[in-house]
Amino acid sequence: MIRRLRREAYLVAGIVALLALSSCAGWWDQEGDRVRRAAIAYELAKSGSQVDDVVVRLSPGEFRADLVVGSRMVWLVSNALERRYREAEYFDTRDPGRPYLFVQEIRYDGSRARAVVRTVLYRGHDAPITKDLELIRSNAGWQVESERIVEVP
Repeated sequence: MIRRLRREAYLVAGIVALLALSSCAGWWDQEGDRVRRAAIAYELAKSGSQVDDVVVRLSPGEFRADLVVGSRMVWLVSNALERRYREAEYFDTRDPGRPYLFVQEIRYDGSRARAVVRTVLYRGHDAPITKDLELIRSNAGWQVESERIVEVP
C-alpha cells in the first residue's frame, strides 16, 4: 500500500511538473507572437503597401496565431532539415506576382529584452528585400529600434 501511494505521489508530481512546463511554453509562444506582430506592423506601415500573403516560419512546437488582418496567413512549420524543402515547395508553387512578407526566425538576446527578426518583403515586382529588424521590449510592448538590409547571395 505504501508503494502504491508513493507511485501515485510521483505520478501527481510528474503531472504538475508537465503542466508547469506547458504554461511556460505557452508564455514563450505568446512572446514570439508579440514580436512577430510588431515586426509585421512595422514592415507593412513602413513599406506603405498591402501584401497578399504573410508567411511565417514556425519551429516545431510553436502554435499558429492570427497575426494580421487583411492578408492571407501562411505558416511554414518544419525543423531545420525539412525547412529548405518545404519552403522551396511553397515559394516554387505560389503565384510570382503576389506580394508577400516572409517573417523568418526570431533570435533573442540572453535577457530576452531584445530580439532580431529576419523579414523578406516582396512587392510583386523587383527583387525581394531582406532585412534584420532589431526590436526592444518595453512596458508598451515590442518596438522596432533599427533595421539593416541583408545582402542575400
